[in-house]
Amino acid sequence: MANPFAQSYIQTSNPSTTIRSVRVISIILDDTHPLFNEYGQWDSIGLIFFDDIESPKPYQPVEDQQSESLSFYPTARSLFPQYKALPLINEVVVLVEGPSLESSIETGAKSYYYISVINLWNSQQQNVLPDQIYNQYLSNNQSKTPQEVEAGSPQIENSTDLNVRVGDTFTTKQYIYPLRPYEGDVIQEGRWGNSIRLGSTVKNQGNNWSNIGENGNPITIIRNGQYDITQTPGEYILENINIDDSSIYLSSNQQIPLIASSNNAYLSYRVNPPSLPSEYDGKQIILNSGRLVLNSTDDHILLSSIKSINLNTDLSVNIDARSEVVIQTPLIHLGDTQNAQPLVLGNDLINLLTELVTDLNSLTDSLQNQIITPEGTPLAPTSNVAQLISAKIPGYKQRLSGSLSNTSYTI
Repeated sequence: MANPFAQSYIQTSNPSTTIRSVRVISIILDDTHPLFNEYGQWDSIGLIFFDDIESPKPYQPVEDQQSESLSFYPTARSLFPQYKALPLINEVVVLVEGPSLESSIETGAKSYYYISVINLWNSQQQNVLPDQIYNQYLSNNQSKTPQEVEAGSPQIENSTDLNVRVGDTFTTKQYIYPLRPYEGDVIQEGRWGNSIRLGSTVKNQGNNWSNIGENGNPITIIRNGQYDITQTPGEYILENINIDDSSIYLSSNQQIPLIASSNNAYLSYRVNPPSLPSEYDGKQIILNSGRLVLNSTDDHILLSSIKSINLNTDLSVNIDARSEVVIQTPLIHLGDTQNAQPLVLGNDLINLLTELVTDLNSLTDSLQNQIITPEGTPLAPTSNVAQLISAKIPGYKQRLSGSLSNTSYTI
């Protein structure tokens, strides 16, 4: 393995930490990078090669940079081990100095560490600033006055207008917009319309979760995939649970305007049906997407509720089991809760009807073998069988009434 301390240096004066901005030339993301082995193999993931903005090296297209040319650039690692925000090529990052692993054997040994991408374009997609564009920045603002340029109004209006290489796979999506912030929000935004908002109820500010409740009631919104919209570049948008690709809402006392996919009324409830999703204003977690999958690999899936569990669909509810389906409850209604009839206990009914048919068979056999002698004389065998069956009839009636289920009903 190559020496991981190759980019360490010895600080001989000015021991204070230096903070500066540099431009990313290359970044090691996998083992296909030409300097993957030289800089520590898998320990090199996230390592950037950078150039100074104020006095850059002569421009060389990134496509032409091989290991020989890249090795002349200094390197830096991510400052935070648990948090990774990988920059794109030609983005500008904040750089700090810190101790290196080599400082344990050489006093004053330092390494560079990058913190985050500088928000040049106020865009969560990309914030590139290659050196030739930087020079254009300084000298080619023909359509803007010096006062406008100084105030931050560049010739190029948006980072997506730049025809600049930012990596091998990264593709800029033109219609990705930043989230509108509110007072006190903590927002983490990805580059492709995915985000986490740690926010709150903010009355009368135009969002769709603050119609009720009090200012400051917490809400967490996790969103993956911004809905399709075309508007002014850089204009803010809000999450929309009904048209964003996938969402998780963790609310406290908000009313979330979710439109349920199934519009079936809660007809299975006799009394006190659940509130509609768009009307409930208590603490809840909402998952919304094109498809939801709950998969357990080692143990059970447990659904537990202090009230009811409602399954509501426009089509069907299907249960497939390789062994058995068990429903343990004091009462089961199939089809409707009103005017339902109890189901029959199949085995008990079969046993009862079998005995009844056997006795009737005995009666018919006896009747077929009777001879009338003399005329008007009672048929003794028939009379005996009839008396036996007659004695059993009350038992038949009692057992028939007991063959009905006390827990399962249908229509």
